[in-house]
Amino acid sequence: MNAHQYRAVIAQFIPISSLSSKHFEILLNKAEIIELAKNRPLFQRGEVDKSHFYLLEGELTIESGSGEVTKIESGTEAAMHPLAQHQPRQCTAKATMPTVCLKIESKSLDMMLSWDNASNYVVEEVTPESPRNPVDWMGNILKNPVFQKIHPSNLQAFFMKLERRNFRAGEVVITQGTAGDYFYIVGSGTVAITHTSKAYPEGMQLAMLQCGDFFGMDALVSDHPRSATATMKTDGSLMALSKEDFISLITKPLINWISYEEAAELVTSSKAILLDVRLPVEHKYANIRNSVNFPLLYLRLKQNLLDRDKLYITYCDTGGRSAASALLLQNYGFETRVLKGGMQAIQDNPDKTSSNKEAPVVA
Repeated sequence: MNAHQYRAVIAQFIPISSLSSKHFEILLNKAEIIELAKNRPLFQRGEVDKSHFYLLEGELTIESGSGEVTKIESGTEAAMHPLAQHQPRQCTAKATMPTVCLKIESKSLDMMLSWDNASNYVVEEVTPESPRNPVDWMGNILKNPVFQKIHPSNLQAFFMKLERRNFRAGEVVITQGTAGDYFYIVGSGTVAITHTSKAYPEGMQLAMLQCGDFFGMDALVSDHPRSATATMKTDGSLMALSKEDFISLITKPLINWISYEEAAELVTSSKAILLDVRLPVEHKYANIRNSVNFPLLYLRLKQNLLDRDKLYITYCDTGGRSAASALLLQNYGFETRVLKGGMQAIQDNPDKTSSNKEAPVVA
């Protein structure tokens, strides 16, 4: 059972009814159907679920903290509105018969409403001659853990500032060793990400990106040269955002800085892992005690070696590469913090650093 089966009913819910057809489709793809047996709770007083719930079929009772009970039946005016939406929940909702409800992440709904209320410019900009439905790339971005953390107003500005650029198969989009200037989202087509080194003079493939994937943020955040080359494998289009806009709209809201003292406490209590994202040779020369070396270059290839249940505190020499690493890890669903100032912030205290050649390295 999915939300598309209830399309006609959901289209009448408030404020969903005000959405454009394109954003309504995106919302349906993100929605969840909840089936409840008699006497089963939908939510309970005191819970924080950050979601909007609507009644699709059946009947619910809403009981307040004072014991007041309100009955809501599907198809009624009351069922057209979200159920007792305050957070934390101030009421308990329980099914009085077999019941079906709709669950939508509140932030996703807020994003859709923000875009519709502002403009339809974004969707129209990517529509002409696009080989794939432009909603696909936008929908993938919306589902991405990184962008789900961005405030709707920032996301609205982000999409408004994107520029569509068309490329032919074989064209190089960014070149390893050059300065970073733009962030890119794959609108259509396929992009190969490769890295050239002494061991791989012809280039080692790091990733093959498709519609909705993005690249180019590492150099923007770290202020280091591009660490890889991006080449179009097929004809396609990319959505580009300038470095300045990316930093102000995306990077600043997402980077959670942490002091060494805070980091040390979390690592000591086994609540976090300290991740050195510099090159192995840098880590071997000097590192922060109890850290694991996982170079930024290999994050795309080997992020599956990390534990998603752990908090990762990234660090480098100054904070640039560690900030880029934190964003990339968030893309894969990890919770991150960035050590403020990196190695430079604690270089005057040798008790905090080490040149331990046996420190763990992932490369």
